[in-house]
Amino acid sequence: MKRKFNIKYFNNIFILLVGIIGVWLFLSHMLHFSFPDYFYINNPNINFYYGTNVVSMWADFSFFTYHSLIFFSLWCILYSLSNFFNLKKLNNFLSNAYVLSFVFTNYLFTVFFYTIFELTSGNITFGLYANTPLALHNFGTNIVGHYVYFVFALVLFLKIQSSSKSKNKLIAFFPICYLLLYYIVVKITGKFAYIIEWYPYVIFDATSFGQIFGVTNYSWCVVILLFSLLIILSAYMFLYIMFANYKLKKSKVAPPNA
Repeated sequence: MKRKFNIKYFNNIFILLVGIIGVWLFLSHMLHFSFPDYFYINNPNINFYYGTNVVSMWADFSFFTYHSLIFFSLWCILYSLSNFFNLKKLNNFLSNAYVLSFVFTNYLFTVFFYTIFELTSGNITFGLYANTPLALHNFGTNIVGHYVYFVFALVLFLKIQSSSKSKNKLIAFFPICYLLLYYIVVKITGKFAYIIEWYPYVIFDATSFGQIFGVTNYSWCVVILLFSLLIILSAYMFLYIMFANYKLKKSKVAPPNA
């Protein structure tokens, strides 16, 4: 007698592989870091820089992109394992509408801002900075990590049934704590942890951010930066709540009255 084909089993195998490969993508990128002596030779007096990681392989943890990839990959691994071993509490947590929304919103912001940055940088490379094996590896991981994995995140967000709502209404505002902590930690490490002051994005330095708008007065640079961060945070929270409510509605669970 033939065994019945179990599509859910193969779906979970696929999700597990997506998660494992995602973790590998991050570790591969981090471990392939090579200290760019040429950068400091060509810029002997440099003491500040933002953008490309030129300071340490550990600085990869400062990129929001890799946070999104790590969160999503770990979610995939844990979700598939919770199904394999019937871990209901873990599965319910991972299927929570706000957890699903958090993982997906992070990836949506990652892809949006990465694409905008590349298209407006004046030097569109998507990580292909040279015709070398390491540059090709960087380009490949960038494309897969940003766009291919975004498609995976989108499909799983739409397909996974939301389990139940959390009884704790404050879960809806957890991302604010995460984003504030992320900004503070990256700012402190960028200021003190490396050979030069370095940040992954221009939003971590008020002076550089103000110069984008032609502003040189430091006080006004700070005001513009804070206003912009508030807009970004508001947009993030709007999408996060909207996506969570969408999942709650699809599962016929009413959202909490936050």
